Amino acid sequence: MTEINHKEHAHLHSHTHDPKHMQNIVNRLSRSIGHLNAVKSMVERGEDCSDVLIQLAAVKGELNSISKKILEEHLDHCIVEAIEEHDMEAIEKLHNAINQMIK
Repeated sequence: MTEINHKEHAHLHSHTHDPKHMQNIVNRLSRSIGHLNAVKSMVERGEDCSDVLIQLAAVKGELNSISKKILEEHLDHCIVEAIEEHDMEAIEKLHNAINQMIK
């Protein structure tokens, strides 16, 4: 797995996102973290591997859903602005992010 250098991949926004929408994403991430911690506890307790796999699939589904919401937000705001400003770097970063998402 590749370690991400956040400074290298930082995208400074010249616009703002809807705070309610971003809070919803943060809340969903918090729930997914809690769910993943519960799965970790299942493993620590030696629970049935099939049950653990089912819960991991649920966490993966949650994360995919969150990723979709972030992508939609990015397309609706950041990429629209990037196209208007002919910011090819932002568009290339989106291509790279999508490639990482679908590996």
